[in-house]
Amino acid sequence: MNARETILQALRTNRPSPEQYPLPPVTTLGDLDAGRERFITSLKILGGDVLEPQGDETLDAAIARRFPDAKNVCSAVPETNGTMRAETLKTPQDAKDVDIAVVRAAFGIAETGSIFLSEAQLPLNSLAHLAQHIVVLLSPDEITANMHTAYQKRPEFRSAKYGVLMSGPSATADIQGVLIRGAQGVRTLSVWFG
Repeated sequence: MNARETILQALRTNRPSPEQYPLPPVTTLGDLDAGRERFITSLKILGGDVLEPQGDETLDAAIARRFPDAKNVCSAVPETNGTMRAETLKTPQDAKDVDIAVVRAAFGIAETGSIFLSEAQLPLNSLAHLAQHIVVLLSPDEITANMHTAYQKRPEFRSAKYGVLMSGPSATADIQGVLIRGAQGVRTLSVWFG
């Protein structure tokens, strides 16, 4: 075993249990509106968008309409197969040619328009960052009002080994205030409710 593995094994062995060190209580603050419309408003402020079906359009048809030039659609959900399955990706390099990643969020946060992903939704965590575009399936029933309610009510904060809150596509701005979306990660983040 090399030094890295020795250190990681020591950390795993000596990790405190949640029962031994419970998380501190959090006071619920802020607006408690956990509605879909509030989530959509916040999502759009941060550059995300909603992928709405047109008529009886399926998820596959909506993805094809929104991203007509996409060749590699990597799905981590049963609602669509895409052109490849996320479970087949073993290394971050395997995700380098993914045009669209399709994942299901554990929950969303209305106040920030954020979605939560963990290892339960992402067999390869870099998929959500290396794909050109991400389509996130989100149940409207899984939207919580804010970070306080998410922390209090969502078990994923305690059970996930890895977690990320995404609020729209990646973005950066220079000192002159020029905003560039999709600079270091996904170029677009679209939410499909269902």
